[in-house]
Amino acid sequence: MLALGVFLMSGIARSDQAFYVSTQGNDAWSGQLAAPNAGKTDGPLATIVGARNAVRRMKVKQGGLQEPVTVQLRGGVYYVPETITFAPEDSGTKECPISYTAYPGEKPELVGGKRITGLKPAGNGTMWVYLPEVQKGKWHFRQLFVNGERQVRARCPNVDPSDPYQKGFFYADCDPTGFGVVVGNIHNVGDWMEYDIDVPADGEYTVWVFYGHKMLDYKVADMGGHTALTVDGGDPIPLMNLPDTGGWGEFKWSNSASVKLTQGKHVLRWQNLKGGGLGLEAFVLCDDPGWKPVSTDLPQAAAGKRLLVIQAENFARFNGRQLSTSGTGHGSKTEFNYAPGTFKPSWATRPDAEVHIFQSGDCRAFKEIIAIAGVDEKTRKVKLKGKECLSFLRAGDRYFVDNLFDEMDSPGEWYLDTNTSVLHYRPVEGFSEKSEVVAPILGRLIHFAGDASKSQSVSHIRLSGLTLRNTDYSPDDGCAGYGMGHEGVVHLANANHCAITNCTFSNVGRHAVCAHGGGDHSITGNDISNSAQGGVMLLSSARNTVSDNHIHHCGAIYKHHGGVVIQGEGADDNIVAHNDVHDVSRYGISIKNGGLRNVIEYNRVRNTNLETYDTGGIEVTQHDKELRSGSTIRYNIVGDSVGYSSQGEKPVFLSWGIYLDSFAGGYDVNHNVVYRNNNGGIMLQGGKDNKVTNNIFVDGAVGQGHISNFSQNSTGQLMERNIFAWSNAAAILFATGTPTQAVIRVDNNVYWCGEGVAPRVGWGAKDTFADWQTLGFDTHSVVADPLFVDAENDDYSLKHGSPAFQLGIEPIDTSNIGLLRQRCECRVTRERFRFSPTSEG
Repeated sequence: MLALGVFLMSGIARSDQAFYVSTQGNDAWSGQLAAPNAGKTDGPLATIVGARNAVRRMKVKQGGLQEPVTVQLRGGVYYVPETITFAPEDSGTKECPISYTAYPGEKPELVGGKRITGLKPAGNGTMWVYLPEVQKGKWHFRQLFVNGERQVRARCPNVDPSDPYQKGFFYADCDPTGFGVVVGNIHNVGDWMEYDIDVPADGEYTVWVFYGHKMLDYKVADMGGHTALTVDGGDPIPLMNLPDTGGWGEFKWSNSASVKLTQGKHVLRWQNLKGGGLGLEAFVLCDDPGWKPVSTDLPQAAAGKRLLVIQAENFARFNGRQLSTSGTGHGSKTEFNYAPGTFKPSWATRPDAEVHIFQSGDCRAFKEIIAIAGVDEKTRKVKLKGKECLSFLRAGDRYFVDNLFDEMDSPGEWYLDTNTSVLHYRPVEGFSEKSEVVAPILGRLIHFAGDASKSQSVSHIRLSGLTLRNTDYSPDDGCAGYGMGHEGVVHLANANHCAITNCTFSNVGRHAVCAHGGGDHSITGNDISNSAQGGVMLLSSARNTVSDNHIHHCGAIYKHHGGVVIQGEGADDNIVAHNDVHDVSRYGISIKNGGLRNVIEYNRVRNTNLETYDTGGIEVTQHDKELRSGSTIRYNIVGDSVGYSSQGEKPVFLSWGIYLDSFAGGYDVNHNVVYRNNNGGIMLQGGKDNKVTNNIFVDGAVGQGHISNFSQNSTGQLMERNIFAWSNAAAILFATGTPTQAVIRVDNNVYWCGEGVAPRVGWGAKDTFADWQTLGFDTHSVVADPLFVDAENDDYSLKHGSPAFQLGIEPIDTSNIGLLRQRCECRVTRERFRFSPTSEG
C-alpha cells in the first residue's frame, strides 16, 4: 500500500506513456504536450474523457498496453458536464496500470456542477437569476455552493449557527388521544417526567398505572416502591403493586396509589427513586372507588365521579438520558401534530416544500425528508406523503421545513422556483460578482462501469491527487429510513484492482467513494469532508484497503451514515486502518450485515453520532443469529460518541464506543482505548463467541458496559484483561441481562471509580460487586487505580506499578493510531454538547 502511494506521488516513470489534460487544452490535440505549443496547433487535451478516448485509440493502435499510462491533469477548475465513465475497455493491467493524476505541484479540481453568474439585486436584500435549463426540465438541483460553502435552502426555523445540532427546530406536539405509545428507558435513579394536569374537582383519587416490565430477569419481581408520584413538589407517593408482567411488551393495569387532589391546575411528577426499568403507557386518576380498568377500552366512571387519563408520552418536561418513546398508538407515519405558532398552514400550498423530521419511532436513528400533503388547521395536523414516510412520528420529534421562498430571511439561504426558473439568493457577507456560485448537475462524477452479467470488470485504473467537489444527492440514492445509500461520487461498480489515492472530496452529495461488488481496491490518503451522506461505502465488495483517510463533517443531509461502512454479503477480508473520522452525523465506522474476516484497526474515531441515537462510534449490526464473523476490531481510539437526540427541547443520549448490535458474533475486540462515550464503552447485544480483551474503557456516562444476552442468544463470550475506569459515582459498571458463565466469562479486569466507591452492577445499580462475584464473575479482578499517565488530557497509557500488569494486561501503544500522514488541522472539541459523565440528560 505504501509503495503504491510512493508510485503515485513520484510523477511519471520514464517508461510511462504520458498524456496531459489542461483547461487550456483541446480534445482535438494529441495530448502529448503539457502546454499548448507556440502556434496553438497541438498541446494538452481538454477533458478526462478526451484523455480516456486517446488511451483507447492508443491501445487499439498498439494492440494493447505496452507500458504503464499516466494522464496528468494540469491545475485549474474543470466543470464536468456529464459523468466520466470508464468501461471494461478502458482497463489497465497489473503490469501496465492507467493513472489519472495531478500534474506535479498543481491542483486540478473536478466540479460536478455549473458556475452561475449574473445574479441581480432584487431590491429586498436578495438576488436573482433566470436559469433557462430549469424551465426546460434539464436541471434541478437540491444544493447550492458559494465560495466553497454549502448554502441553506430557505427554511423555518432558521439554522442557529451557534448550535446547529440542538437549536433551530420545531417540535411535534402531543396527540392527546389514544393508547399504544410506551415511554421506556427510564430505568435510572433520578429519571422523571412531569405532567401539567387540570383536576376537575376536589377528591381522593385512585392512581391506576398501565405498565409492563420483565425485571424478574434482573432479580426484581416487583417494581413496587421503586418509583413514585409527587404533586406540586410535595412528598413522594410510592407506586406499589407493580409485579413483573411477563414481558416488556405485556401491559397490565395496577391500582398503585391514592392521592388527595384539589380542583384546579397541578404539576404531577413521576420519578424513579431506586432504579430499575419499566414501560409506561398511561396513568388514570379516578375518584370512583368502584372503577376498575381491564383493557384500553376504559369504562365510564359512576355518575358524578371523575376520570382523568394521562398518556405517559404527553409529559411537559422530563429528565432521562435514555428516555424514549415507542409504539404506534394513535401516531402515524403520514401525519403529526404541530404546536400553535409553529407550522404555517400556508406551507402546505407550496408544492416543493419538504419536512425534515428526526423521527423517534425507529430508535431515533435517521431523519426523514417528506413532502407536505396537506394541513388540518382545526386539529393542527400536518399530513405527509412520499416514500420516506417510514417511521411512526411522536410528540417531541424535532423538525424544520425547507424549500420555502417566503422564509428566505437569513444570509446564505436560497430558493429555486421551478415554475419561473429563477434562483433566489440572500447573499452572505462579503459576497460579490467575483464569488463562485455553483449548482450541481451530477451525483456521480466518475463511474467505473463493469458489467457483472458479462463477467467484465474495470480494473487497474488509478485516480490520484484530484479534487472532486460540488455534486448533488437524490431521494433515489437509497438513504430512506435505515438505508445507507448505494451511490458514490466515484462509483466503482464491479471493478477490481483500482485505486483512489490522495484525492480531496468536499461538498459532495453522496459517499465520496462507493465500491459495489468487485474488490481489491486501495482507497488511501484521501480527505473527505462535508458530504451530504457518508464517506466510503464498501457494498458487497471484498479485499479492499481503506487507509489513511481523513473523513469529517459528513451526514449533512441524510443522517444514517458512517465515515466508513462495510455492508452486505460478500464484503469479506476488508481492511479499514489508520483513518481519522470525526464530526459525523452517525457512525465513525460501521459493518452492516457485512461479511467475514474484516479488520478495523489503528483508527481514530471522535465526535461521532452528533445527530442520531442508539448507536456507536464503531458499530456492527448482524441479523444472522449464528454467524461468527471472524472479524477484528483492534488498536483504535474511540472517543466522544455522543448519541444525540431530543425529546422536545430537551436532549437525550444513547451511544456506546464500540457497539456489537443485534446478533453480531465472532468479533475479537482488543487493544482499543475507548473514552467518554454515552451510554458507555462497550455493548454486547445478542451475539455469540465475541472476545473483548486488553481494552481500556473510560468514563461511560451511564454504564461502562452492557451485557444484554438479547433474545437469550448469547453464548461463549469473553471479557477479560480490560480496564474500566469512570469518574461519575452514579454510573454503574455493567448493565446486564441474564448472564451466566455459558453466556460470558468475565475476569482478570481492573475496575476503578475513585477512592471508596465500589462498583455496582445491574439496572438501577441493584447488585453490589460482591453479588456479581457470587455468580462466578470477576473472581480474580481487582478494584484499584489503574494509574493512567494523564487522564485529563486523554493519555491513558499506564504508569510503572499499575495493577493492570499483574493481571496480564498489556500496554497499548497508541503512537501508530490515526493517520499515517498527520494532516488533520481541524479543531475537534468535546465541548460541542457540553457533554460530561455527570451532565444531566
